[in-house]
Amino acid sequence: MLLPLLPLLLAGIARAAAPTGEEAMVQRCRGELEDRLFGSGAHGETFVTAKAVEHQGDAVIVKLNLASGEGRTIAGRCILRDGKLFDVK
Repeated sequence: MLLPLLPLLLAGIARAAAPTGEEAMVQRCRGELEDRLFGSGAHGETFVTAKAVEHQGDAVIVKLNLASGEGRTIAGRCILRDGKLFDVK
């Protein structure tokens, strides 16, 4: 009875698991800022303490503040165009 619905359920789970649109851009920016915060060393969890997403013409600007459990913080701004990372400040 549930077997015919299984592909639909799995597709819904896959869509829910993969970030798209703005959330994917936020994740990309977060990864870039984590690299700058910790370098290539091992690190613990980071937390987003502030987030803003602005659309300006063909660019999307993601502003993030991150904090680590160790007490480190970083704030940055990522500029994305056509879904690709253009600049990180």
